[in-house]
Amino acid sequence: MTRILQGQVVAMFAFDVGYEVSLERLSAMMATTPVQPLSRKKQTPTYLQYTQPPQILHLGIATGHFPAPGNILATIFDFGAVSISYRWNLAQVEAPLLSDLPQISHDLYHLNIEAHAREQVESLMLKIESAIVRPKLAELMEDYYLFIIEKLDESLTAEELVANHRQTLAQTLRFEKTKLSRSQQTEALAQSISYYEHDVTLVDWNAAVIYDPDYEDTANVLELLNVELLEARYIDRQLDKRITEYASLVRKRIEWPIPLRTPYRKAIEDMAELRLESALLSERVENALKLVGDLFLARLHSAAAQRFYLQEWETIISRKLELISDFYDLLSDRLHTVQSQTLELIVILLILVEVILPLIGWH
Repeated sequence: MTRILQGQVVAMFAFDVGYEVSLERLSAMMATTPVQPLSRKKQTPTYLQYTQPPQILHLGIATGHFPAPGNILATIFDFGAVSISYRWNLAQVEAPLLSDLPQISHDLYHLNIEAHAREQVESLMLKIESAIVRPKLAELMEDYYLFIIEKLDESLTAEELVANHRQTLAQTLRFEKTKLSRSQQTEALAQSISYYEHDVTLVDWNAAVIYDPDYEDTANVLELLNVELLEARYIDRQLDKRITEYASLVRKRIEWPIPLRTPYRKAIEDMAELRLESALLSERVENALKLVGDLFLARLHSAAAQRFYLQEWETIISRKLELISDFYDLLSDRLHTVQSQTLELIVILLILVEVILPLIGWH
């Protein structure tokens, strides 16, 4: 009958809102606060910090989802992403049982907050449009959920918590009310990261359970990872659209070549720009927070990235960029060949004219 005396439920929804956001202009427009620097706890050196600290904006109160109201926050990243988060205090009305978490997670997942979150980001974009470079809300959205346990009514080590409440924690991570099989429990709890004896973070593909009163850095890293996954999917979607267009263009032949005409000029320029923008976006997202070495947050980032299949997404994107590079080279070579042949034909015609004209004049 373990009770949660202090804890939070967080639902995060990541959106791509444009090419870039000027955080300086944003701060001048609205009352934002930067994400706090990483704490010096858990082996975090001073140089491991945000390259450009995201800005946090309070959007209001979340009502109608939980018995008690919560807060709605927007975390705005300089590379054109916004994370809308809903945060509720777990023990605001009554300290729930730890065994209640599966029901809470199930209900939360089926609340359809995504539509409300999209309305929030659309409204925010209208207010900060002048701070966004090439504003455009992408169709894609990425969600992630945190179940934060700050304090229990009994002192449990991380090992005791996982051993004694294995079923409850696995169901919470999978949003299931029905008990899971032993193999599914093992799969859900496979990524377990601890630093002290009394803290643990359990990371799954769409949710995490954080048992730690000092949870802020962990929550921030997971929020950034959710945004990373969104941007990877966004780049992949953009590449898919362009590859279909370029494949059709490659199959189309030039029937009537004209000297100095460049029928593929726009496509070639678009491909070059797409390759550059995709590479720049990936680089800016990856460099948003520098985490290297055998540090707690680096290990957390690695475990979560594995759960999110980020490496696989990066591999897929790299292959598609290589394919676009092949299209670029093919169209450039084809254009060069056709124009060279056309110019050669013109030179031959000019020579013939020089030869024929004197003969005509002689007669």
